[in-house]
This record gives sequence, C-alpha cells and structure tokens, in this order.
Amino acid sequence: MISIRKHVPGPHYGTPVERSLAAPHALAGQTSRTSWFAFSSGIKDRNFMNSYSKMLGVLDLFSPECLQLTTDAIAERTGLSRATVYRYVRDLCESGLLSRGDNGYVLGARIIELDWMMRQYDPLLRAGRSLMHELSQETGLAVFASVFFESRIINTHIDDPNDTYQFAFGRGRPLPVFRGAQSKVLIAHQKGRRLRRLFDEQIATDPGNQLDWASFARASKKIRNDGYCITHDEVNPGLTGIAAPIITPDNHNLVGSISAVGASHKFELLRADTVIEKVIDTANRIAANLRRRHRPADGVEKEPEHPQHSRGLALSRSGASV
Repeated sequence: MISIRKHVPGPHYGTPVERSLAAPHALAGQTSRTSWFAFSSGIKDRNFMNSYSKMLGVLDLFSPECLQLTTDAIAERTGLSRATVYRYVRDLCESGLLSRGDNGYVLGARIIELDWMMRQYDPLLRAGRSLMHELSQETGLAVFASVFFESRIINTHIDDPNDTYQFAFGRGRPLPVFRGAQSKVLIAHQKGRRLRRLFDEQIATDPGNQLDWASFARASKKIRNDGYCITHDEVNPGLTGIAAPIITPDNHNLVGSISAVGASHKFELLRADTVIEKVIDTANRIAANLRRRHRPADGVEKEPEHPQHSRGLALSRSGASV
C-alpha cells in the first residue's frame, strides 16, 4: 500500500526556536498511529511548551545588576542540568536572543530588532503616538504609555517635549508595583483574584508598603471610580504624575495607561483639573482608535488622522516644562 503524506514543514528549517515551534505541526503530519496518538493526547505538546518556557526563562535571569551570565551561573540559578543549559544557550544564540560575551553570555541583537518592530508596529503605540505627542505639546509635560504584563508595569513610550529629566524608571524598566500614577492605575484595574494575588505576593511583601489589604482595596476602588490617579514624589523625587487607564469601549479590556508627568513645584502653576480632563480624554481617544483600526487591502496599516484641537491649555513653556 502506498502511503500519501501531506507535506508539512519539517523540523530542519529555520532557527532552533522556529524548528521547535514547527515540531508539533511536523509531528501531526506523520502517518504513524503511535506518533499521532502521542501528539493528540497532548503529552508531547505539554512537554514542548514546558521546555520552551524554561528556555525563554533564561532571559529573565538578566537584569541591570546581572548583564552577563556563564553557563554554570545559569545552571545554578535555574536548577537545570549543564547539558540542558548548553542546549538552551546554543539555541538562544542561534536565534539571536543571546550572544557570547567576554566572560559569558549577553543579550543578543535580535532583541534590538524586536524592540524596533514594537516601536514601529505595536497597536497601542500606533493608535496613540500622535495623541501622546499632542498632549505633550499642549501641556509641556512628559507623556508616558505604560502596560501591565506578568505582574510587571513597563513604560513602552515617552514623549518628552524638553527631554529635561532623567526618569528613574524610563522606557523598558519595570516600575514598582502600586507606586506612581501609571502603576497604581494599572494595578487598580486588575480584577478579583489577580488583584488579591498581586497584593499578597508583591505589595504586602514590599518593605515600603504601609497598606493592609482593606486599605489597598479601598484605594484601588477609588482609582477605578475616579477614572484617574494622581501621585506626588512616589517614583521620581520632585515629580507629579496623573494617569488614566486605556480601556476598550467594546469589551472593556484594560490595554494600558497614559500619564502626564511634570515637576511638582511647577504643577501648582497648572490647572490640575484641566490636565486630568486632558489625560482622560487622550486615553479614551486612544481606546477609540484601537477599536477603529483596520487593515487596508494592501496589508499596510495606516496611522489614523487626528484633527488638531484649537483649544489648549494656557501654559507657558517656561512655567510647565519638566
């Protein structure tokens, strides 16, 4: 009997990560009953995802305090065997996510390429970049876009009209949990069990935290009811921040936050209510842009046009710059 097999990309093309991602599909194309049964039972799929997660977990070991790692250090910190670590490091290097340094391994150039792609094509930034710039120009304040993922708060974009301050937590560096306006807004809008887990695992264990669960829950509810959060000197000494959540109007999903940050002593010159209104309005307009976005026939997304508003804040650049 002649067996006709459907052609499926095999496990020998592309980078190691691409080969790993293709492996289940290649396996599904085999005619062997034993192989198909093992795959369909989910056993191999679960093992693959577990191994893949562990390999990518090596990247989590890098930090500003640990910019280079040896294979021995990776094995010690992960509990993995040296043979497994060598295999993971080899695959990560071939994929460009790691690179060999002088005394170990460092983050690779592929990460820079991915960062460039995010700056250019991230849906939140494409929907909000021009609106953030508009808000920054109108107020003279630095405007941040921030997101929540895996219990972390990250600034993904900063529009600073004067580039005056060196922010303690700039783009890409995780912010403290429930400290600072954008962090508090994103944490407060987490739901139910996740909110309690964040408090138990990260906030309650923070030496600088002074809130019990009841106080934290009340503070979070107030932020949700107000629709914004304002903080003073919590993340960057001498700075005030006002943040609002970006929530899609159709399915009410939290996708990020927008915040305006400026010098605390100069914030008194601003009409805080007007700034709050502008920040909330910008967040809502970004959410509306996310809903309206569509892909044209040529497959290239285009930036939505935003009419320039004639109204603006009566702020002088000298009095409002941060």
